[in-house]
Amino acid sequence: NVAVASRQPGSALKPFTYALALTRGDTAATTVADTEAQFFTQEGNPYTPRNYDFSEHGLVRYRDALANSYNIAAIKVLERLGVANLLSFLRDAGLSTLTASPEHYGLALTLGDGEVKLLELAAAYGIFPRGGKTLIPRALPDDAVGGGNDILDPKVAWLITNILSDQEARLPEFGSESPLNFDFPVAAKTGTTRNSRDNWTIGFTPDVIVGVWVGNADNTPMKDTSGVTGAGPIFHDLMIAAARGTPPQSFQ
Repeated sequence: NVAVASRQPGSALKPFTYALALTRGDTAATTVADTEAQFFTQEGNPYTPRNYDFSEHGLVRYRDALANSYNIAAIKVLERLGVANLLSFLRDAGLSTLTASPEHYGLALTLGDGEVKLLELAAAYGIFPRGGKTLIPRALPDDAVGGGNDILDPKVAWLITNILSDQEARLPEFGSESPLNFDFPVAAKTGTTRNSRDNWTIGFTPDVIVGVWVGNADNTPMKDTSGVTGAGPIFHDLMIAAARGTPPQSFQ
């Protein structure tokens, strides 16, 4: 049951990196150089991150870097923040499986170098539409509703939501016909792991969070698929179904 199994989330963790950066005083218009750079692991081995499209995009705003999921930019942002700070934030958001040390994950943590549960990751995204308050999942409608904890400034939560729902900002990588595009407000983020073993799309409206994982339960690679092409169409159909009969709402 992969809803509660541990799998690598790929770029689906990037929104948390940028949220933490905004709490430290950066803005959606802060720039970062999405250009090749070499880093070193705890063991001293060189690490040169690459973007999914194998291109570099120069000086980009955080809005564009997150919307288009540029890997190099995210690594540079995390280098400034510190892996330990992001790891603590992710744990506060409800990701219980990230139990190793910051050194174990390194800067690749923002690219999904760790394992999370689909259910917990979808719930963790709840901090963005809920004004920074965590969401405690319930199995049944009559289960007690948990209050959650305030872990993020509501203004920052809104800004991340705004970026993830900005269809114009993600045009360079995802195009105008992406499964992430809707005619009502939807915020969404994809994730793809090495050899396409895991495809993710996580997103939300003001009313519902939808999390989709696509892959093989035995962890064998898939072919010619990514988060947007594998999980994205399922996410799109589920979000349309979830919104049916509900008047569209804007994010508050």
